[in-house]
Amino acid sequence: MRKLLILLAIATSIGQLTACAVVDTLGGSVVGGIDKLPFVYRIEVRQGNIVTQKMVDQLRPGMDERQIIFLLGTPLLIDPFDSNRWDYFYTLKNDDIGTERKIITLIFEGGKLASFSGDYKPNNDPEHLSINTEVVDVPPREVRERGLLERMLHFIGIEYEEKY
Repeated sequence: MRKLLILLAIATSIGQLTACAVVDTLGGSVVGGIDKLPFVYRIEVRQGNIVTQKMVDQLRPGMDERQIIFLLGTPLLIDPFDSNRWDYFYTLKNDDIGTERKIITLIFEGGKLASFSGDYKPNNDPEHLSINTEVVDVPPREVRERGLLERMLHFIGIEYEEKY
């Protein structure tokens, strides 16, 4: 009886140390036991910019930065050493399909789109191009009048440039 109690105490302490983890027999990795139950909900985790093929098909060389932001959203990463490169990342983590990662990199020259590369490629199908010939047109930006504080800061040499 004493040996049984000692064995039970050891098994309980090992279970507490490993946080109720079980060893997966196929991969040999430690996997939490609760998330393997069929009735436990597993959430899809989406991170980054959601960019679809339809959005990429609307990209045209010569589009300016405001048009790209209107179409794809604000980029997740603007290279601090090269402001002419914008990166859009997208990650979807799902237990059923695994982890899906997509990336698209836009290169600008003189404020206009020069090229892009990544996981999405433009659709060169002539039938598709005849259907989707619409280019996104962003309305002109309204120039607002500077306020008193902005005029005073401008007078002493402090400027805030609103780029987008």
